[in-house]
Amino acid sequence: MSPIFLVASVITLVSALMCVTRRNPVYSAVWLLVCFLSFALHYLALSAPFLATVHVVVYTGAILVLFLFVIMLLNLREEELGDEYPLSRQLGVAGLCTALFGTLAWPLMSDPALRPFATVPEGYGSVESVGDVLFRQYGLAFELVSLLIVVAMFGAMILAKKTLWNSAEPNRG
Repeated sequence: MSPIFLVASVITLVSALMCVTRRNPVYSAVWLLVCFLSFALHYLALSAPFLATVHVVVYTGAILVLFLFVIMLLNLREEELGDEYPLSRQLGVAGLCTALFGTLAWPLMSDPALRPFATVPEGYGSVESVGDVLFRQYGLAFELVSLLIVVAMFGAMILAKKTLWNSAEPNRG
């Protein structure tokens, strides 16, 4: 295993655990950002720079911004968040996640037929290969997902405007 893979794996695991054990959703989103960026390191280690770039742009740039938009729209107060989880509970979550990961990873590591390829085919992860597969095999699904994202964006804006309009009206009671 390469040192980049090992470092990125440790960063991914630690940031994922920190993401699920934080009470404050903004802190969780920041740890999720670190986790997403470490995924991009994995793609780079697999010689797939295009996938790493798309991952950073789509997940880190778009999905995480949407999460932060929803978190800020909720406008949670400090007393609504409660106290930080105790260390024993955090270690329990970490142990459970490690056990689940080990259960999933054990068959992959023990059977040589299931291990990932040591080398990647020529052109793997390039713009041409990804575009060829995306638009030849999954063209309809790609367009349907883009339509769904646009509809979700308009729905979020309408809900946000309705919430702002309702909060701006004076109380008439």
